[in-house]
Amino acid sequence: MPLSLFDALPAFEGYLLHEEALSPATVRQYRADTEKLANWLLTEYEHLTGWEQIGARELRVYMQQGRPAPARARRLVSSWKKLWRYLEDVEKLAMQRGPAELKSPKLPSKLPQPLSQEELSRLLNAARENANDDKGLRDWAILAFLYGTGLRISEALNLKLSDVEHQGGDPLPTAVRVVAKGNEERLIPLSATAQRALYQWLRVRKIQARGHSPLVFVHLSNGKAIPVRTVQAMMHRVAVRANVPAARATPHKLRHTFATNLVNVGRSLEEVQEALGHKNSNVTRRYAKLNRSRLKAAADALPDVD
Repeated sequence: MPLSLFDALPAFEGYLLHEEALSPATVRQYRADTEKLANWLLTEYEHLTGWEQIGARELRVYMQQGRPAPARARRLVSSWKKLWRYLEDVEKLAMQRGPAELKSPKLPSKLPQPLSQEELSRLLNAARENANDDKGLRDWAILAFLYGTGLRISEALNLKLSDVEHQGGDPLPTAVRVVAKGNEERLIPLSATAQRALYQWLRVRKIQARGHSPLVFVHLSNGKAIPVRTVQAMMHRVAVRANVPAARATPHKLRHTFATNLVNVGRSLEEVQEALGHKNSNVTRRYAKLNRSRLKAAADALPDVD
């Protein structure tokens, strides 16, 4: 019996989660992309009965009608390639080349825009100054921890108490174990900022958090996990109080700031790459371009020839 367009998608989602080890957010995006494509195909081509009937021509028409922005177009092609691979390798369908014939649009290379030290300080102070002292401590601890580790927001919010490491009898945490993209684990030594934030938060969490959640960052009132969107909304409110543009007050900006500051104090790109968990060194090299004084020093070091 042929596999209909929608019949394949639940198993495709499980394949992305468990075999490709993609993040839940990426899986949701890919599932949504393929569902929208399936809906459109059944509307435009009523004769279609299965994915193996779809080639590059139909995909190009979809793109031409939708006119997605370059970043979204790249993601669409990526999600379709994953679906085609699943249908070929797992469902054993004789697929046409389809997305393999499409070219992903080139994206403009944008340099990261880190926060200045003054902006960072204002954000942290504004987060801490809250009428609810416990909530102020939690908000400050999350922001300081994100800056002090360079972790992705999803990595920080998924951190478990058992992932926190101490050395000897020292009450200050020294490192955390993080499961990164691709289900790879890495050990993150904690900076002084991250140590201080995590130590102060864990002291309060131990006494006041309800429930038995294994997560480090939880709502004290009920012990439930903190969603990413809650942190994003919190940062928006904090940015208003700190007089920092909302577009610059995001969890990822704290990650950019962490990396930029490491490069600025002379840490190697290899060290920064490992700290950030980048698989592709070209992603990390963007931070070197921000450090003009370092580039000038490299140019000045070149022996002069008359």
